[in-house]
Amino acid sequence: MAYWQGRKTEIAQVQQWLTDENTCLIGIEGIGGTGKSMLAAKIYAEIAGFPKRFWADVSNGEGFSDVAREVLTQFGFPVPEQEAQLVEALVRCLRSGQFLLVIDNLESLLQPDRQWGSLFYGEFFQTWIESGGNSKVLVTTRERPELKGFAWLPLKGLQVDEGVALLAELGIKGDLGEFVELVDGHPLLLRLVADLLKEEYSQDPDLSRLADLGLGNLRQLLTDSQVVGVHRRENVGMVLVLDASFARLSELQKALLLNISVYRGAVDSAASVALLPGSTEPEIEAELRNLVKRSLLVEKLNGKRRFEFQPVVLEYVRYKAGEQTEAHQRAIDYYRSIAKQSPWTTKDDVQEYLEIFHHFYQLQDYDSAFDALWFCDDFLTLRGYYIDQVELYGQLVSKWAEIGDRENWNYRAALTSLGNAYRSLGEYQRAIEFHKQSLEISRKIGDRNGVGNSLIGLGNAYDSLGEYQRAIEFFQQSLEIFREIGARDGVGKSLNNLGNAYNSLGEYQRAIEFHQQSLEIKREIGDCNGIGSSLNNLGNAYNSLGEYQRAIKFYQQSLEISREIGDRNSVGNSLIGLGNAYCSLGEYQQAIEFFQQSLEISREIGDIRGEATVWFNLGLTLEKVNRESDALGAYRNARELFQKMELDAYVQRCNNKIERISQPQTLVVSLRGFWGWLRRLWRWLRSWLRR
Repeated sequence: MAYWQGRKTEIAQVQQWLTDENTCLIGIEGIGGTGKSMLAAKIYAEIAGFPKRFWADVSNGEGFSDVAREVLTQFGFPVPEQEAQLVEALVRCLRSGQFLLVIDNLESLLQPDRQWGSLFYGEFFQTWIESGGNSKVLVTTRERPELKGFAWLPLKGLQVDEGVALLAELGIKGDLGEFVELVDGHPLLLRLVADLLKEEYSQDPDLSRLADLGLGNLRQLLTDSQVVGVHRRENVGMVLVLDASFARLSELQKALLLNISVYRGAVDSAASVALLPGSTEPEIEAELRNLVKRSLLVEKLNGKRRFEFQPVVLEYVRYKAGEQTEAHQRAIDYYRSIAKQSPWTTKDDVQEYLEIFHHFYQLQDYDSAFDALWFCDDFLTLRGYYIDQVELYGQLVSKWAEIGDRENWNYRAALTSLGNAYRSLGEYQRAIEFHKQSLEISRKIGDRNGVGNSLIGLGNAYDSLGEYQRAIEFFQQSLEIFREIGARDGVGKSLNNLGNAYNSLGEYQRAIEFHQQSLEIKREIGDCNGIGSSLNNLGNAYNSLGEYQRAIKFYQQSLEISREIGDRNSVGNSLIGLGNAYCSLGEYQQAIEFFQQSLEISREIGDIRGEATVWFNLGLTLEKVNRESDALGAYRNARELFQKMELDAYVQRCNNKIERISQPQTLVVSLRGFWGWLRRLWRWLRSWLRR
């Protein structure tokens, strides 16, 4: 920014779009090093009218989950810890004010066919285009995604006078205009040439000295159509200049650049030293700063000095490095040495294992990559990082399918994990597809434990869709298999799920029998999460039977366990159960408080199904305290969420409630209310007599 030149026309165009209420998504497109990020940074720093702004660099393929969480935090909005609602939360955040969100290096998120590598980014951009708002989203990219709705600014090099001014500002001498015209005003190329001359000839950085640096034939190569061929002149020039710059480095500097290119994102001197045994940290940091002077690295100061590559330079260095097995292995060893041991509380606590996953993946050691991810899988599930699971397991599944390694246990486990993650995100049909694939392979190779787990996954997906009889069939098949092979944990899961399905069908005593059997097994094997789940489900069954005090005891036990182990989803479920029980006892204010606590958790962790359920139950309770308008809003919120999950039966229940409240109150309605009061009284009396 200190050497900024020109771009007045481009800035004016982007500023016009930023003030246009009909433009919500702006793209700056150009080849690598042409100044897209710098132009965006200039606008980001100087544009008025956006009290809050956020810069997201996705050059290393950052997951949507991480980016969305950071944006929400920066803008002061609640962040779902689970991920089903992150897209909706981010769009709602942007629509609520006048914010500027810059997404730099968007091409890193695209596949070769320009389709989204992550369906969640695609969903976000599509939703933002359809909804829009006063906020603006500005992206920089080398490739345009297959998505309509952008206002595009194709960015070319600097004008000759602008390029001349830049070189002069940098202290370069010679025929500046001729050189700028030769390289089409490519900003990064101009900067690399200037820094190379200043480092090598600090007393006389004249363009005439390029011949001494091995660039004497630069003009010939950049003007010879046979040499350039179909390639852009800027790309040919960039490679020539980078070759010259690299050749002038010391052996340590070369080794440093080549080795740290295996890392993702910015690195510090400690991470760099780990790849160059025998070097000291002060020595390496000094060399890193020297490479910054040559524009081969960029220095970032954010509490701790870190260094990163420009995307174009990173591509060049990685190509130059070739096969980097040893560097990746040293990076793995480094992350293992600093990895945090459980218990973990945030995703940052397991970040080293995710980096280990990346390096094994780059080494094409997919089984070891799976092991690194599997090590923290329970944490990711309990904390609701379902989008991360979908993206990471999805990468492995795609590779194993590509190389035909379908009989690998890890492949089947990844399919099951993908199915479970999609179910948690409310995408039940996708979940079914992956569980069916896992089931087919497990049956083919005779993996009975895998068959049982796949059947449970299918049962849970169909249970979520309300197809309880079909779910029961899958759960019973899994139960038989687990009993035959003596898998107690699997038996407990199957029994618990059977109890849930029978409870949904209204067969409460049968549900209780299954849950009690499951609870006994979970206690035997010490499965705290399973114990909490069985206790909560027993509470649901007794609540359905009208034994509210007994139900409350089970819910409280489940709540205590879920809080101890950090299972936020189960905490929310226990709070829903307590709210339902207290509502049935007529203690409506207590019920409302539990529902509100559960609602807060459901929103934080992105549990769409849980949030919809809470809104519906809250509506029922608000009706009982004559807060019809609030109840109406709660039912509408529930309906919107059930519609997103395509649960038509639940949508209809919401519609019935909304229609009834919206109609004028009549004697019939009053009689219905009286009859409902009598039924609640009878349930209470029956519960009291049983005690």
